[in-house]
Amino acid sequence: MIHNYSIHAGKVLHWDTSDSESLYLKNIQEPKLYQELLNLGFINTKIDYKFNSHGFRTIEFDDKIEVLCFGCSFTMGTGIHAKDTWPSQFEFKTGLKTANLGLAGSSNDTTFRLARHYLPLLQPKYAIWVQTDMHRIELLDDSIPISLNILAGDTSNPCAKDYFIKTWFSCDTNQQLQLQKNTLGFEMLCRLENIIPIIISRNAVPHIDYARDLQHPGKLSYQKLAKTMVDICT
Repeated sequence: MIHNYSIHAGKVLHWDTSDSESLYLKNIQEPKLYQELLNLGFINTKIDYKFNSHGFRTIEFDDKIEVLCFGCSFTMGTGIHAKDTWPSQFEFKTGLKTANLGLAGSSNDTTFRLARHYLPLLQPKYAIWVQTDMHRIELLDDSIPISLNILAGDTSNPCAKDYFIKTWFSCDTNQQLQLQKNTLGFEMLCRLENIIPIIISRNAVPHIDYARDLQHPGKLSYQKLAKTMVDICT
């Protein structure tokens, strides 16, 4: 199953996407940002992005998985330790074996595609999805093979200059319909496999504190999100 992190399968990274070393070094030169990072516990602290053989920042799929978690960087946990992501905190609170299939920079298209493959394969009890920005689409090129996720306004991506893509992004109705189709598709996939779906809007993710990149939510934010999901399950 190809996705935007397939190339990292079996690897360990210490920096990823917006949680870059260059941004960190820049931030610590600013006294206020240095103090914020110090208060958050991120000064001279290593973060491991350890990916399993499928390219996800999670455990191997050897044992029975009871909960599958889907989403973007808010699920994968950009800028925080793996134990502090909401899937890990959800597992700690419930005792349910949980796997994190979140991928930074991915779209809701990606979630549907991953769900179509991994829900029948792993047969969890719950499938939890924190939806991402609807202004993203996924493009697949089977000949390479590669998965590209394009964000509206990302002019650095050569695909963003394509006439169809520019036109598609210019109308919010396209994105709204795409999100609705992915949501209905996800729910149907769960229903076919007798899996309980839990879907959370990205707008419902709290921002109490921040990750090392000072952009993404931090440990306390995900702790609150995990509690919300536990309450839904119970």
